Amino acid sequence: MDLDRFTDLIDAFGADIEHWPARERAAADRLLAASPEARALQRSALRFDNQLLGAALPEIEPSDALRARIFAQVAGLPAASASTTPLWRVQVAEALALLFPAGRAIPQLAALALALFIGIGAGMSNFSLVDTQEAELVAVQLASTVPLLYEE
Repeated sequence: MDLDRFTDLIDAFGADIEHWPARERAAADRLLAASPEARALQRSALRFDNQLLGAALPEIEPSDALRARIFAQVAGLPAASASTTPLWRVQVAEALALLFPAGRAIPQLAALALALFIGIGAGMSNFSLVDTQEAELVAVQLASTVPLLYEE
């Protein structure tokens, strides 16, 4: 770290190195150990920081005109109405808005439903193609994977 970078960091984060980014602290400590200019700069910045911390903030009261403008803007806002929509519907609507950000959920939901019905139809049609020998083989395979709970 050079003295220019050290100055930039003091200007940005103050004289207390603990407030600096973690990746800059070790280099700043090495520079402070090696450079009397850096130590003098930090002492000067510490005095300035202490002056800022000790200074009292001025009492600022908004003018009557500012207050009137603020109240006029608030009065022009629409009144908050109590929602009669059940919470679960609001949550479902928010979830759909996240899934379909373009707002065109109907075509996408229709495509999803079509794919679901095609999958169910294809699965149901395969049941009729299984003959009894294959069904018995599947039953034997399933039975062999289940451990016996008791013996006769």
